[in-house]
Amino acid sequence: MKDAVSRKDEAMKYFITDIHGDCKGLKLLLKHAGVDFSKDQLVFGGDMINRGRDSAGVVKEVKALMEKYPENVHAVIGNHEEMMSWYYERGDRLWLSHGGRETMQSFQRTFPTEEVRQEHITWACSLPLYYEDDEFIYTHAGLNPHESLERQSREILWMEELDFYSIPKDLLLTATLGKPIVHGHTPVERIYFDGARLNCDMGSNTYIIEEERGLGLVCLSEMTYWVYKPALKKIVKRKVMKI
Repeated sequence: MKDAVSRKDEAMKYFITDIHGDCKGLKLLLKHAGVDFSKDQLVFGGDMINRGRDSAGVVKEVKALMEKYPENVHAVIGNHEEMMSWYYERGDRLWLSHGGRETMQSFQRTFPTEEVRQEHITWACSLPLYYEDDEFIYTHAGLNPHESLERQSREILWMEELDFYSIPKDLLLTATLGKPIVHGHTPVERIYFDGARLNCDMGSNTYIIEEERGLGLVCLSEMTYWVYKPALKKIVKRKVMKI
């Protein structure tokens, strides 16, 4: 683990996923952790929208950060952005029953014109399935080890945790050339690392136990994370547990 002195000099890697409309929590966590966008890397893991009150604010913030720091800030698409694309591209109404109506209202409040709204919607729906750096592969829900990264099906956006974690670790790491997969999609109360997978969805606006709902910002460089708990109005720091 890096000490306090080295933290000032070295670039850090952060990951945050399944924000689900909690723009306030997002900004609080980034400020609390002292993320330096001029040198630190930050990856967003999808599901920026739905469930929460400020989906448009989250999309606006993430898009702006990516445009201002294109070398350091990245994002992948989640299944909720995928549902939104189905709605606007072919009229599929599944999205509306998963928070889409509230998200549309949020976009109307936040963006003054239809042109600006569509610009942000198109951007969110066009994000890639994965991002890869020298240490990790980032996806929303999982990865199919039987397909190359370039040929992954969009079905991986909906991958159930039970299915993903039933895949042998060796098989996954062989497919990724030894890089662990950092993801979200299924809410958890604590973050564990099994050597091949790291689920970072802390249940923002989705976890069944409201008091346990949180938004997590993970520092992959130190394997620690901060959780913003809206019900408790506080941020707690924890260590990623290895299993």
